[in-house]
This record gives sequence, structure tokens and C-alpha cells, in this order.
Amino acid sequence: MVFGWGKKKSEKQEPEMAPQKKQILLSDVPNVVDEIRSIRTKTIIAEAKTFKNKIKPSCETILHIAIDLERDTLNVDDIDIHLKRLVERGKKEVISIIKRESIVQLPEINSYDDVKIFNATSSKMLKKIGDALGRQSNVIHIFAKKYAGKLKGDLKIMTDGNDEITSIITNHTELVTKTENILDIISDIQQSRKLIDNLGDQEKQDNKTIDELVAKIEHDKEEIKNIKNSSEYTEFLHINEKLDSLSTEKNKIKDEIEHQFTKISRPLNKYVYVSSLDKPQKKLLLNLIANPYNELIDSNKRDIIQILESTRKGIQSGSVSVKDTDKSLAQIDETLSFIDTFIEKIASFNNSKNDLENKLSVFSSEELRQKESQLTRHQNDKLALETKIESRENELRNTTELIPKHVKSLESILNQISAVQYTIRSEE
Repeated sequence: MVFGWGKKKSEKQEPEMAPQKKQILLSDVPNVVDEIRSIRTKTIIAEAKTFKNKIKPSCETILHIAIDLERDTLNVDDIDIHLKRLVERGKKEVISIIKRESIVQLPEINSYDDVKIFNATSSKMLKKIGDALGRQSNVIHIFAKKYAGKLKGDLKIMTDGNDEITSIITNHTELVTKTENILDIISDIQQSRKLIDNLGDQEKQDNKTIDELVAKIEHDKEEIKNIKNSSEYTEFLHINEKLDSLSTEKNKIKDEIEHQFTKISRPLNKYVYVSSLDKPQKKLLLNLIANPYNELIDSNKRDIIQILESTRKGIQSGSVSVKDTDKSLAQIDETLSFIDTFIEKIASFNNSKNDLENKLSVFSSEELRQKESQLTRHQNDKLALETKIESRENELRNTTELIPKHVKSLESILNQISAVQYTIRSEE
């Protein structure tokens, strides 16, 4: 309150007492919290009722003071007319507000909500009276000095009591917040324990699955080993080695053919533009220039010889121009003489290759491929599951370490709201 009206009294220091110590189970905490809240609620209701009983006579007292003040002329007849009006106006305001507010009906108190309503009502009443006395402080202290002390005394009694109720409400609000925190922490602990159980069950299942995968991997390896130790597989590898060596032979034949056809590539390229070959023969000619190996087969022999002989005639007639006619003719003749040999070499190679490839059927590589693919899949599954297990173990460890911290927080909050020093022990 302003101007010295209704100031709060200083708080008394209560003597310190050694707290009572008590061990409880986590499951006991909700009941302890309920008991603390219940006791605190009953206490605040009782204290509010006590204050209400005290405030009634004080209201009656200040009402009588106001009535006495109303009758008192304050001996203002001899003062300046303007000052007299100010004093009378101030006196009238104070009396009016005291009369109106001192008879305000205060609510009954049967619950904590009633306490808050009562506190709001009494606070509003005291503020209005205090503000009025503050505004008219000079009038009261100078012209109505004999009433000032009485008003101040009774207002102080009411204000101090009301401030105590306000403080109790604030403390009770903090208590409610802390008890809700306690219940939230308990819920977190319960969820953590449930999670630990679930993680433990999952870990057991995962370890079982790991064991199954290990057995499958060993079985896969054994099957692959048996396949690779078979005579069929040995023969298969031997045949593949022969096929690899054939590739070298093919490259040798191909290089020989390409070297020979390179000698006549210039006249052949010029013959493309001057020839009157049909479309298939012209295509054959272009392919001979680009990749003669692929065209040297028995079915193309007649056309190839015809193309080379036509090119020879073109050189002789001059329709196919070359720098050295004799040399080009000799190279074409040389190539013509090799045609049968080239075709035979290619055919012999293809026969050998086909014969070896047919022999590969002695072994089914698809079965080995499937077994190796299955092994890889099982190994990947095991690796993925091991990663998951490691992550779950970290979660389990972190969750387990969190519970004692939650318990310590519970103890700390409990000891803040209770005179008893609680220690929470593990559930048996």
C-alpha cells in the first residue's frame, strides 16, 4: 500500500530443526505427495478461516472510525475556504470508500478455490481503502491525526494477515507445480523401466537371430566348399582356363587378319565409291574394311573373293587409283591366297571354343552363384543386426543410467516440499 498505509510486516525466522529421515519405495511416492498436498490444503483453509474471523472485527472497527470521522468537523471553519473544501472533499472520499468496502460480503471458505476467491476479494477491498487513505494522506495526518493511528493499526492487522494468505497461496501454487513434476518424473521412470524390459526382450530375440544367422552362414560356407571341392567344379575351372587361353589365340588370329587387310584398306575404301555392288555386298565390303575377322566365314567366301577380284580389276583399269599399282595388285593377290587359311583358322577356333563351352555344362554355375548370393545376404543380415544390437545396447545403457538420476531428482523435490527428508530405495 502507498504512503505508509498497510505495509507488510517483516517475516519471522523460524528455529531450524533437524529434519526427520524416512526411507520409502518409489511406489510410495504418489501417496506421500497426496498426503503432503492434502495437509497443505487443509492448513491453508484453516489459516484463511482464522484470518477471516480476525478481519471481521477490524472491518467493524474502521467502519466506526469512519462514522466518528464523518461526525467530526475537524475544526476547519477557521482555515482558508479553498483548503477547507479540499479537506472536506478528502474526508468525504475516505469515509465513502471505508463505508462501502468495510461491509463487503466476504465469501465462505470450504475449499482451496474458496481461499483464492476470498484472498482476491479481501485484497481488492484493502487496496481500495489503502489507495483512498494514500491519496488523502495529508488530510488524515494533518486534520484528522487522532484517527490516523487507529486506521493505520487496524489496516496493518488486516493487510499483514492478507499478505500471509497471499504468500501461502503462492507457496501452494509452487507446491502443486513441484508435485506435478514429481508425478511426471515417476511417469518417466515407469516408461524407462518399460523400455528397459522391451529392450531386454528384443536383445534376447536378436541374439537368438544372430545365432541362427551364424549357423546359416556356416552352412552356406560348407555347401560352397563342397561344391568347389567337387570334380565337376575342378573340371569347370580347367575348361575356363582353356577358354581364357583361347582368347589369346583369337587375338593372334585377329591381329594377323587385320594386318593383312590393312595392306589393302586404301584400294578397298576407294572401291566403295566406284563399285556397282548390290546392297548386301556393299555392306559386306564396308564390314571387311572395319572388322574383317567377323566377316571371314565360309558363307561369305565367294562374295569376299568376288569383291577382292573386282577391286583388282578396278586397279588394273584405273577406276581405283593407287600410288603403286603393282604393289597394290600383289597385296590383293596375297590376301586372296590367305582367304581359305583365314577362314579355316577362324572356323577351327570357333569349333574349339564351342566344344569347350559345351563341356561347361558338366557343372551348374547357377547353383554356386545362388549359394554365394545366399551367403552374402546372410552375412549382410548379420552385420545389420549387429549394428542394431549395438545401438540398442547404447540405448539400454543410457536409459538404465537415467533412472538413478530421476530418483535423485525425486528425492530433491520431495525434500523441498516436506519437512521429512525422504530417501527412495529400490523396489525389491
